[in-house]
Amino acid sequence: MVQVVVTGAGRGIGLEFVNQLSQDSENVVFAVVRNKSKIEYLKPIADERSNVHVVEADVTSPQALEQAAKEIAEITGGSLDWLISNAGGVTDPSITIADPNVSVEKVGQDFLDNYRWNTVSHIYANNIFLPLLRKGKEKKIINISSGIGDEAFTRKSKITINAGYASSKAALNYNVLKYAIELEPEGFTVVALSPGFVDTSKTRDGPVPEGMAKIFGQLLDGFKLAEPEWDGNPITVEDSVTKQIKVIKKLGPKDSGISTSQNDSSEIWL
Repeated sequence: MVQVVVTGAGRGIGLEFVNQLSQDSENVVFAVVRNKSKIEYLKPIADERSNVHVVEADVTSPQALEQAAKEIAEITGGSLDWLISNAGGVTDPSITIADPNVSVEKVGQDFLDNYRWNTVSHIYANNIFLPLLRKGKEKKIINISSGIGDEAFTRKSKITINAGYASSKAALNYNVLKYAIELEPEGFTVVALSPGFVDTSKTRDGPVPEGMAKIFGQLLDGFKLAEPEWDGNPITVEDSVTKQIKVIKKLGPKDSGISTSQNDSSEIWL
């Protein structure tokens, strides 16, 4: 039995974490969402399972996360076993870092936005839930990252788009190492976990934005260059989360600080 917080739980990967973890009635799962009035995919799970608690918080707001942690602590008695910090976002994935046709202001703002969503928000969640995790049995902090933030993968794939997002994920991976070193004396396990290239279209908000097909094509070309054995197909969200949970369960303090994937590998990301 684990008491686990999942951020970004309203759809996609976060939603599936809630779904799969709550299937074990011994687990207590806290689904953190930005807006409780917009949980059409999560609501049936929460209504059906008494071990699922929906908590509202914008992960870019420390004040909102502090209130969420207070609500969760009242239910758990002040402890927590796992934090799966999954929430994040991407602004304009077409932006490269040195495109002469994009203003320096736009490039800079894209980086700032991505860092706020994909780097700083994880620091907020990690730190605000730390007091609860310190009283937990397993003390696991899982920050959901991406192979796109891996230096070796970037060299092989030669992907230049998604510059702000990739950089924010690379920073997240580095921060995980910092957390691991600082929290080592307390027996924590802090890991950056990539879910792979996942098809989350079933719970996507709205249609695919115009121009995204071209961007996906560029990403696919890069992925195939980096991993020639890859079949070119995204994995389902169900498969990704099943694999990720298997990885999380086997992780321990000896693994703290690593960046890994749903394949339990720091080299095979897809």
